[in-house]
Amino acid sequence: MIKQIKRKKCLAKYPIFPLRTYNEDIEDYDYFYPDTFSSYILILKSKSYKKLLNNLGKQLSDLCAGLKSGSLIFLGDEKLAWRFREGKYKNFKKGMEYFANQGIKKTFSGGLAVGTDDMVEFVKYLTDLTAVNGFIQYVHFINESQNIIGSICNYGDIHITTMNKDGNELLIQAVSNTKFEFVNGKCYSQFYIKDRRPTSF
Repeated sequence: MIKQIKRKKCLAKYPIFPLRTYNEDIEDYDYFYPDTFSSYILILKSKSYKKLLNNLGKQLSDLCAGLKSGSLIFLGDEKLAWRFREGKYKNFKKGMEYFANQGIKKTFSGGLAVGTDDMVEFVKYLTDLTAVNGFIQYVHFINESQNIIGSICNYGDIHITTMNKDGNELLIQAVSNTKFEFVNGKCYSQFYIKDRRPTSF
């Protein structure tokens, strides 16, 4: 079962999480992003979007193990609930049903500690919801040692930054034991993703 961590407690325990808060005075966001060592984009080459969804969690689970972490902790960068949005699209509904079945209430905005046993299903729905703009906020993940910050973009690629030299070396070694490949330049879409569009409130 996915472990839920109240937002305040999660940020106290894992202070490297990127944050974004709307500032009404300047009508823009105030941002927090910690100092980092290096940044990478990882791609998992797949023949179809469905295969990407089915395989991405397994590779992230392997990466998690390579980082010597029992779980990855996921948190949105704004104080918005995981189930804040509603939409009519089939994939969106299935994703929200998954979160509801995990016991995540509509008001919960805290962190989710996802172990390797739950990673495949969780990442499948997280990736799909990200692709169809199911979350207004950006969802980041870290490992328990807090030496990496990652996120899954709407193409299904992994954007990851390392916090220090040791973490950087550990990441490079961990990636070599997965099917991820480093991307030179920008991430890109490998294929058309159905219903990639904003969902309605």
